[in-house]
Amino acid sequence: MALWGISTTDETSGNNYAIPKYTSGSTTFTGVDINNSPHNFFADNRGWVYRHYQDGKYSGLSTSYFDEVHVPVAGLNTNGDGANSTGLSTATPVAVFFADPNTGNPISIVGGGSTNFISTATSAEIHVCFNEVVYAGAGATINVKVFDGRNETETTSIVATAGSMTRDIDHPVYGQQGLALESNFNGQISNRIAFSLTSPSTVQTSNIDFLVTEVTASQAVGSGATIIAVDALAQSTVDLPGGQLRTVAIGDSVTAGGISNGVIVAVGDTTVTISSASTIAATVAAGTAVTFSTRTAQSNLIIDMTPGFIGVITDLATNVGVISAFSSDIIRQIGGAGKIDNTTSDTNPLGVGTTILSVVA
Repeated sequence: MALWGISTTDETSGNNYAIPKYTSGSTTFTGVDINNSPHNFFADNRGWVYRHYQDGKYSGLSTSYFDEVHVPVAGLNTNGDGANSTGLSTATPVAVFFADPNTGNPISIVGGGSTNFISTATSAEIHVCFNEVVYAGAGATINVKVFDGRNETETTSIVATAGSMTRDIDHPVYGQQGLALESNFNGQISNRIAFSLTSPSTVQTSNIDFLVTEVTASQAVGSGATIIAVDALAQSTVDLPGGQLRTVAIGDSVTAGGISNGVIVAVGDTTVTISSASTIAATVAAGTAVTFSTRTAQSNLIIDMTPGFIGVITDLATNVGVISAFSSDIIRQIGGAGKIDNTTSDTNPLGVGTTILSVVA
């Protein structure tokens, strides 16, 4: 029964945190389809349930949705009883990511797999998903670090805060005593908890590398020269803001040998010309590595994984506090490059749905 999420093994990334792994009919639960996402599966008193959101919020802030019971299992969200119990014990965090700010479906992908960007002073959300329903008190927080576009220079952090569901609407909750209607809880009752934030009003500037090539093997750059012959002037794999593939242009920077971030003032078919102020009194040998950069106004928001969340989030069945720390194996890539599991998101921004979201002016 392991494929149905009924197992006595530990809840780990290796066994998908016990969440069902099967395909339902013609529907595959992928990381790029908001309406068919594995992160909308959870356990409550009914068994394994899949939530279909209908208001575009996709979290405990939603007021319009319906549930589909995929695997009825009595006692699934309890501590169980005996060596062969099916209980999951306390709810486990299984995913953390920046939600798609466009709530698009499929999840927003710019330039065939590049990072999606948001503007300054814009609302965004972090979603923390559990394999069971939890009570998340309003005011719980997640720290968000702010770096430049190279993830090198850090500025003042910002805080993402969990809001509250609409309190004058009855929300159905399936606990140990069966169905109850909750309308007064100040927070969210769901497996998917939304933490809201506002992006910085200003962004940092930095030189972001977009092409690495070399001085044409047959031609060295003379001492004090301003014209550099290179092997390539266009990159083919790295996308920058706006999702456009980059070619070297006037205003970009070049680093080669002792030339550091020389300003490009002209571009030929196979050469670039830098300003005389950028030249050096030495010859740059043929075959020397050349790095092209673009001066970019961009800040990267990075979920602070070490502390996890701060605040009160408790298990629905047992009312016990859940694990607050985030481990690296709950990083989820649900857009961008298209991988659901991505353990390199902390250092390599791959797209919306990772732990990094970029901000541009």
